[in-house]
Amino acid sequence: MPAASYNFQIEQGSEFSIVFQYLDANNNAINLSDKCIVLRFITNNNNIFTFSSATTASLDNASGYSLTADDSGTIRFQISSTKTQTYTFNSAFYDLDIVENIGSVSKNTRIVTGTIGIVRRNFSLIENCSLINADPSIPILGDQPDPVVTVTVTPTDATPGLTPTPDAGPIDLCLPEDCLSLDIFSRVYTGSGITINDFQNNSGSITVSDTGVIENVELAINGLRHSSPQDLSFILFPPSGSGILISANSKIPNYSSGFSFMFSNRSATDAYLHNISNGGLCNILDKTDNYYFEDTKLISSFDHLFNSTVTGVWTLYANDHDVGVSGSIDSWKIILTYESTLETE
Repeated sequence: MPAASYNFQIEQGSEFSIVFQYLDANNNAINLSDKCIVLRFITNNNNIFTFSSATTASLDNASGYSLTADDSGTIRFQISSTKTQTYTFNSAFYDLDIVENIGSVSKNTRIVTGTIGIVRRNFSLIENCSLINADPSIPILGDQPDPVVTVTVTPTDATPGLTPTPDAGPIDLCLPEDCLSLDIFSRVYTGSGITINDFQNNSGSITVSDTGVIENVELAINGLRHSSPQDLSFILFPPSGSGILISANSKIPNYSSGFSFMFSNRSATDAYLHNISNGGLCNILDKTDNYYFEDTKLISSFDHLFNSTVTGVWTLYANDHDVGVSGSIDSWKIILTYESTLETE
């Protein structure tokens, strides 16, 4: 089932609250008490915010938010006024996901997606109320209750749907750099860490036993630790087809130890390793004209993999082309989106 679509606004400096209720086709509540709910949004300045029901976050502590789900299918999301006051972005895209671990595979089901706008004050804050009293033509407003977001989204097919309802009041989960926007037929496959030694083919592999036809491919590198990241190349070999030169000798001005990044066609068109921050999405910069792997010509995109099978061994090479420095990555993830050949519930 495609995700429901809903756009909403957050008023800067006010407490924000919204409630969704997850129902099946017969309007019966779906038990979410044992599920992990994740809401993520990426802003127009490429910052990523992640909220999870698996944490002990609270409106009253430093996190400044609360995300809960219960056996009545109710998902309640709140952000404190203190936290919304700090938001400097103008717009964002968001996804609301149910995350389940099935064996070694993380299944992300996106149930709502849309845009977020920020509503700002029309006037600066009043510091001294006596200045208003001096002009009787200006009324003095008392405390007003924070607004409550009310939305309605109705399912349109015979599969579980969403009905958001009004609110009466105010991974180890994937980190933002680990998994981003995922559709219902996306799967996250995790590879273990790779030690990067000088002048060696350092590699790790993921074996995918699922069946299906590829519709999209994304790849995340998590926790890069290397004192000369510009010396590195990353190459992905799929189960069939040409190898892909993910990155080669790329400068990363914003690099710091533990840097994570994701190659994705969801990134901004001008986003590359040389201008993103930790946890950012980026495109592949084509360097195939001057880089070969074992005399093999590589290509610079995932596009040739579309309509091929997901099944088989995926291998990532992380190689260092200079002497004297070694390093590692903590893990890597390949995100495959495909139309499953198995029947779904």
